[in-house]
Amino acid sequence: MKDKSLSLCERAALALSGAVRRYAVPIASTIAVGFLAHMYAFTNKLLNADETAALFSKGATLTSGRWGLEATKLLFPDVSMPWIYGVIGLALIAAAVCVIVGCFEIKGRMAQALLGGAVATFPALTGNFCYMFTSAPYALAILLAVISVRLFARGGGRRCVPGVVLLAFALGIYQAYIALAASLCVVLMIKELLSGSDAGAVLRRGLVLLVLLAAALGIYYLVTLIVESAVGSGYQEYEVTASAGFGRSLAAAYSSFIGIFLSGNFGFVNSGVSMAAHIVCALAVVCTVVICTVRARDARRTAVLIVLLALYPLSVNCMYLIASADIIHSLVMFSFVSFYVLTAVAVEAAMGEKKPALRAARAVTALAAAAIIASNVYFANKVYLKMYLEYENAFSFYNALMAEVMDNPNFSRYTVIDLVGDVQSGLTHFTDELDTGDFTGPNEDLVNTYTRVDFIKYYLGLDLYMYREDTILRCQWYDEMPCYPDEGCIKYLPDENRLVIKLS
Repeated sequence: MKDKSLSLCERAALALSGAVRRYAVPIASTIAVGFLAHMYAFTNKLLNADETAALFSKGATLTSGRWGLEATKLLFPDVSMPWIYGVIGLALIAAAVCVIVGCFEIKGRMAQALLGGAVATFPALTGNFCYMFTSAPYALAILLAVISVRLFARGGGRRCVPGVVLLAFALGIYQAYIALAASLCVVLMIKELLSGSDAGAVLRRGLVLLVLLAAALGIYYLVTLIVESAVGSGYQEYEVTASAGFGRSLAAAYSSFIGIFLSGNFGFVNSGVSMAAHIVCALAVVCTVVICTVRARDARRTAVLIVLLALYPLSVNCMYLIASADIIHSLVMFSFVSFYVLTAVAVEAAMGEKKPALRAARAVTALAAAAIIASNVYFANKVYLKMYLEYENAFSFYNALMAEVMDNPNFSRYTVIDLVGDVQSGLTHFTDELDTGDFTGPNEDLVNTYTRVDFIKYYLGLDLYMYREDTILRCQWYDEMPCYPDEGCIKYLPDENRLVIKLS
């Protein structure tokens, strides 16, 4: 019973301390394993093309339909601070894990710890930390999306309405988290069926959840249209329907889900051990479902359960139905973490079984989850090492290039510097051990990016008049010039007070 003599702040502090004690295991696991995976990114300034340009911004906000991201500037200033935003982001992820544990009633300490580690090391989160300037806002969006599902699960208009609003705002930060909410809703329904709930009641709950998700998406689009009309942002990144057509988008959603397990799409399954471990977790889910359905002997519940399992990959990959396939990348696919929630739910559902075979299966599943976490920790550090080497390559190259430019007798503070072409020889030489496949985050060659001028300005401290002029490629004298670093690769145009550097 609440003590009315206590102030609001005191009651909040008590509630927070109680929550920390209740969820000590997932909090500790998420933070500890998260630091093991991401500490290097928190304590170093790692760069890719977008991170280079967004040192003092949140990147594209309103023009990408991310009005919520624009609003987060009130909480997170436009300075990309690795330690501050990294730690805040990880803390928000820990809070999200706690909400998931409470929502899905995951009581086993081992399951809680492994779930925290799996979410904290998930490659899509590594991708978030590769773009440190948005890492904390995106983590906040993840937390809001998870809280919305928690409110949906409790039911009632008094909880569902705030849930819809929170989810709409989360989408305003990053649209892809609609898939996270959708997939968690499907897992929630599966859990209810495994717990013995009536199939009809679950179906009715599913329709309500679908309406709530649609309402959040509708509010998001409405606010986007209002913002676009007010500021003329020209929002075009996401479309309501995929340009490939519904049938092809549907097929892409399912094939992509299978590809994650078998081909390591998006870097999510990043080793042979990880692939085997994911398959073990998938088999654990299937076996649990089979055991529970056989034991229940309820044809309706079995049918609904099969339908939900069939819809689950679509819920994870529902962005394929909303957006064009060419903008689907690792960060968009954070929804796949719901697979680990589904695995934990399945293990919890089988906890009542005392058969030795099932106890052994649970132990094997726990070992598989631990293997996934270990593989992801290795992968995260590999990604960050790669980004560090990319930065060192780019810094060395541009430092040498600009030293030569400034040594030119025609150079002055007001000379226009024109970098033409891309370096073709390749400045990064990484072994196969640093191959990250189609994972979003590192650039294979940071030198040849659209943000080279920003790199020179922010990281070399040279605020010069610089631009890239492709029309110059049509000049005959340019064709006759040698490429950098050969003698004669720099030409001075006195009429324009302009130094042209031919890179390729």
